[in-house]
Amino acid sequence: MNILLDVSQTAARLPWAPLVDEIEALLTDPSVQVPPRIVLPLAGGGSLFAMPGCDARTAMTKLITFTPANVGTPTPTIQGDVTVFDIASGTRTLILDGPTVTGRRTAAVSALGARWLAPNLQGPMLIVGAGVQGQAHVEVFAAALGVKQFRIASRRRASAEALAAHAQGLGLQAEVVDDADAALADCPLVATCTPASGVVLRAQPRADAFIAAVGAFTPKMVELAPELCRAIAEQGRIVVDSRDAEHEAGDLLQAGLDVTAMPALVDVVSAQQKARDARGPMLFKSCGWAGWDLAAARLAAKTVSG
Repeated sequence: MNILLDVSQTAARLPWAPLVDEIEALLTDPSVQVPPRIVLPLAGGGSLFAMPGCDARTAMTKLITFTPANVGTPTPTIQGDVTVFDIASGTRTLILDGPTVTGRRTAAVSALGARWLAPNLQGPMLIVGAGVQGQAHVEVFAAALGVKQFRIASRRRASAEALAAHAQGLGLQAEVVDDADAALADCPLVATCTPASGVVLRAQPRADAFIAAVGAFTPKMVELAPELCRAIAEQGRIVVDSRDAEHEAGDLLQAGLDVTAMPALVDVVSAQQKARDARGPMLFKSCGWAGWDLAAARLAAKTVSG
């Protein structure tokens, strides 16, 4: 059996709807162990991430580099692998493409957050950023949640048009918008998927809005204006993807908010408290967690064994 999977082989083992379900299942699995990830700064502004995790049957480690200088070049900003082991035998069973796992599990976590937290899943959905994560969010929100209409905003119009064309090729309605802030009035679903080198949203969202902010995963990165984050904290609710966000959620930290007081997604799922009737906008701040990679590893292992 080939254990080294390329991009397409990795994606094939991580179909959207089952991946969302696997992530949800992981949150209620008491055998899951995920230590804090190690982030090693590299010369030139890059970082090396080591992210292990295990449950009763599967162990994995994601080892990737993040290189911001690669934005806008043919070289990916995220490179590396996810190595999967069978705990009973200690055997290495799979090596998954790291960027593919990262891209798919990040978008799937946003979809799971929306499943539990979004007051209105009808769309249209505003996608800010037309790169890998922008595409992944279009695909997962369509496949797992049935969203059919999208608005695409990007600093590069050609990229936005390419993503809109991709969505249309999937049978979805999609159009390019020039002003992301203005589009908030029409979109109850929002995902910010940018390199997080500067603020991309400032305007007040709808009262029934759900915003998944995924681009900023270090204290210095930002996508949402501080005043926007503070307004949502006052008028609605903020949930983080994991406790790692307490020291990594740049949007919230730069807004001066107490991230330690905010619930994590596991708290929402464990309490079985959907927020369909909550008042005010919902912000789901995602920074990444090795548990999400473990969920992907579990699903890939099941797909292979099946």
